[in-house]
Amino acid sequence: MSQPEHGGQVYAFARKQSVSMPDAFHQVLDFSASINPIQPNIDWQSIQKTTQFAVRHYPDTHQVALKNALSKRFKLPSNHITLTNGISSAIVQLFSQIKPDTTLLFSPIYSEYERAADIYSNHTVKVQYDELEKAFSTQDASTFDLSAINQLTDQSVVVLVNPSTPKGDYYSPSSLEPLLKILKEKNCWIWVDESFLPFIGWDMQFSLRGQLKHHSKMVILQSLTKYYACPGVRIGALFSSPKALENFVWPSWPLSVLDEQFMLQALQEPLHNKATQTFFKQERPRFIESLKKCAVIQSVKDTKTNFVFVITKIKAVYLTDALKMMNILIRDCQSFGLGENTCRIAIRSTEDNQKLIHALHSNAYLLELTLPSRDLK
Repeated sequence: MSQPEHGGQVYAFARKQSVSMPDAFHQVLDFSASINPIQPNIDWQSIQKTTQFAVRHYPDTHQVALKNALSKRFKLPSNHITLTNGISSAIVQLFSQIKPDTTLLFSPIYSEYERAADIYSNHTVKVQYDELEKAFSTQDASTFDLSAINQLTDQSVVVLVNPSTPKGDYYSPSSLEPLLKILKEKNCWIWVDESFLPFIGWDMQFSLRGQLKHHSKMVILQSLTKYYACPGVRIGALFSSPKALENFVWPSWPLSVLDEQFMLQALQEPLHNKATQTFFKQERPRFIESLKKCAVIQSVKDTKTNFVFVITKIKAVYLTDALKMMNILIRDCQSFGLGENTCRIAIRSTEDNQKLIHALHSNAYLLELTLPSRDLK
């Protein structure tokens, strides 16, 4: 099966343009990957000093130091935490070991869930997020597509990404209660991907982590690379009740010593959270209003995360192609099934955001060169 389409394809873009990677890192503005533009302060000399000796030994099989740091950050006992080599890897591992009778995906959804379900699940059902909206408006879970719910067994999986991607819809724990109640009665697996939740808040009130004690088959997938701006460091965490994943087979060493040392520093960096929240509080509304003033933009959805969902007046593929000519990447969302006039744009630094806005305004002639006249409105 072919690789799913993802944002953040700087390496592929550089190869196609015959640009060296050092040059690409400096010249390409990647708005297609939703990564925090605020990086934690990392003491690289300290990491080098520690790891130059640590690499001669195997990593800690139990990852005690990192689990303790995550326990403090996420307000969970360390025995509720399973570390993985990134969330994409965890998705494949979970699916391959459960091999679900039925997988219910709330869609649109991160493509790795679709790919893993297609490979390992006997049957896959997609339910649009609009179904959640209907249920929440009435607080009645029976408004869900019962044909999908009725197919669920105790060996089935339901996957919800919250906040969702690429639209950024967020549902509070209280609003999810009708869904959780009916799924608990089905005794199926409930996987909730909260990778973008730290951009909304760390408090337990925003998360379903507090529900783990009530749902023995609930797993919360938490990427650590988006908020801490380190997708090149492959690290993620699974939160569950202590016994939920005890019969699963996991790699003895899921993380390298470099992964661990980087994340230990990132988690303990005292100014990162405040700097991130302050930046987005100021930059998100400014960026949204600037995008709305661009001629090719029809509307911009405020997601409260580190990206925005955009509906364009032209086919998004024309817009992405034109911006590539300026070394700017954005994420066309047609592969999510959201139509040919949709895209996701990450919120980067103020300087980078200004460059994108300037490109959309002052280089409009490049867009016209790529557009058939019938597509202009």
